[in-house]
Amino acid sequence: MRKEILTLSELNEKGVKVARLAGNRDLNEKAVKAKMKSMREYGQLVPAIIVDASTAIKDGLKVIDFTTGEEIKDGNDYVVLLDANHRYSAHLRLLEENAKVEPDKLYKGEFYFVYSLNPSVGIEKALAEINIATTPWKGADYVKGVKMMVEEELPTLDFVSDLTCVGYSLDAASKWATFGSKINKTVLVRAINGNIDEVLRKSNNINRGRTLVEAAKKSFSTEFLKSRTLIDWIIGKYEDTDDSEKSTFTKNMSHFLANVQRENAENIEKAKGTRGGKTKETIIYEELSRLWKNYMEENLSLIHISEPTRPY
Repeated sequence: MRKEILTLSELNEKGVKVARLAGNRDLNEKAVKAKMKSMREYGQLVPAIIVDASTAIKDGLKVIDFTTGEEIKDGNDYVVLLDANHRYSAHLRLLEENAKVEPDKLYKGEFYFVYSLNPSVGIEKALAEINIATTPWKGADYVKGVKMMVEEELPTLDFVSDLTCVGYSLDAASKWATFGSKINKTVLVRAINGNIDEVLRKSNNINRGRTLVEAAKKSFSTEFLKSRTLIDWIIGKYEDTDDSEKSTFTKNMSHFLANVQRENAENIEKAKGTRGGKTKETIIYEELSRLWKNYMEENLSLIHISEPTRPY
């Protein structure tokens, strides 16, 4: 077991480069800048955890050069960061800034690494424990973790990933994909550890979710769609629909969403609750329900026609 602390300078002298796992959490610019400020003042307080890139590649993980982003096929000359991606990025930025600052303001910090202290724990499990138990992930990070570590094709998870990657909460993305909070952190942690729930394997509702999202984008702002408000209302209407009419629900709802007049959509998006009165959500639900009722009444005779007669 290698317990010694290694420096970046030592790795460079040996011709060893630093890589990261493709699919690990994206670098957050705000977090990198915060790390830069901290490291400029205090240096690196905790070493980064690494493994040999060849081990990660052998385990079936995709490894990319930290600086260039190019995939590494032969990892003999690389180590892979299991954590500290933001700290390492901050260190590199600070070194770059040295060319632009006065001599007395040069960043002279070193970057330190230590190999994972329990080599009997697989990389996937170690990564999960480091990022979940020690430094909690956000919803999108859990999704990325599953996509990185699970080789099985999971179309429903891909759809959820598409949404969380652009800012949807995990709960909102799950509801668009499954009409419920079925894909949550617990389910994703189990998947990371090799226990894949059936909800991740089912793909029969993907087209419904994609159709409704794309339709809603034609009328409502992206920020509004990222919240759970609209999808919660849609789910409520679906649950209120008679079983005999649920087969046409997606067609009708997608036509309705795509043809809400922008003026009405803006009023819905700008709705505000009143103290002691109706909540914001209640106001939104009531307005959506009013428009939906008008749509269904006026288009009842055109239920099987692809486009409604006019916008709402």
